[in-house]
Amino acid sequence: MSNISDIQAQKFAEAETKRYNSQIKQLRSENDRTYEVESKSKEAMIKRMRDDYDTKIANLKNEQEQKLVEIRDRQARSVGEENLRLQEEVENLKKSHQDQVAEIKTSQQNEIQSLVESHKKTIDGAKQKYVKEKSKFEV
Repeated sequence: MSNISDIQAQKFAEAETKRYNSQIKQLRSENDRTYEVESKSKEAMIKRMRDDYDTKIANLKNEQEQKLVEIRDRQARSVGEENLRLQEEVENLKKSHQDQVAEIKTSQQNEIQSLVESHKKTIDGAKQKYVKEKSKFEV
């Protein structure tokens, strides 16, 4: 009987081992499926998050580029206006300078004319004195 019980025990052990192996196989396949499903869903979520992040970055870059273009336009307008103002200021300064030069020329001409007249008067006066003194000695 011991042979029969050993054989039955051996068959029972083999059956338990097969059942245990099949359960492990089943659990492994279930875990692998669960892992793959979770892995795919998480990878899809990461991809969505990465796409959203890339979209946000692209939007921010576009906004910054637009702001930069606006600032450059404003700066160009400002520089243009300042150049116009500077040209007007230079023209006004040139006109003012020309007016001052003309005024100085006029005043110098008037001064020269008055000096010439004064000189003529002095010469005429000296001539008259000379003639007067000469007439005293001739007589």
